[in-house]
Amino acid sequence: TGTLFTVSAPSGAGKTSLLVASLQRLLPGTTVAVIEGDQETSADADRIRATGAPAIQVNTGRGCHLDAAMIDEAFHRLHVQDGILFIENVGNLVCPAGFDLGEAHKVVIASVTEGEDKPLKYPNMFAAASLMLVSKVDLLPHLDFDVDLLIANARRVNPAIAVIKVSATSGAGIDRWLQWLSAARDMALASA
Repeated sequence: TGTLFTVSAPSGAGKTSLLVASLQRLLPGTTVAVIEGDQETSADADRIRATGAPAIQVNTGRGCHLDAAMIDEAFHRLHVQDGILFIENVGNLVCPAGFDLGEAHKVVIASVTEGEDKPLKYPNMFAAASLMLVSKVDLLPHLDFDVDLLIANARRVNPAIAVIKVSATSGAGIDRWLQWLSAARDMALASA
């Protein structure tokens, strides 16, 4: 009876770092768990477990996304009855957009180290997402990146998408992200 959030982004956008920073602020007061999707290794699940949150690693081998059967099996291994379940999907913006995992919200991460055109090149993920987290904003002084153009492109694809600028390194925007998460969870529980 928890609330599920799927986090999707390309490899290197900061999904796991953002989850670690979030869990460090949520724990111990909130029941949270994470299902980690990667083609190989348990490195990300190990980083999540180091925060004290339970995590299950799902390796997809040659697969490019998690599917509902994988989530169902992992969820039952977690034994989480209430709280927040984060699903960190395999690192890409194509496959995860097309699969319903039973989540309340899809969250897409767009890093400032990537192009402002990502929403236009991979529109399905941005169209499916409730929220875009613009990550690594602490690097903006060192980059030639137009955040306003990224946001405008995301809203061309999905006019309703919410946007929060975050940095797992500096902590910028993390409180706002957690407030959004809490409000989204309350709405999901009220409509259940």
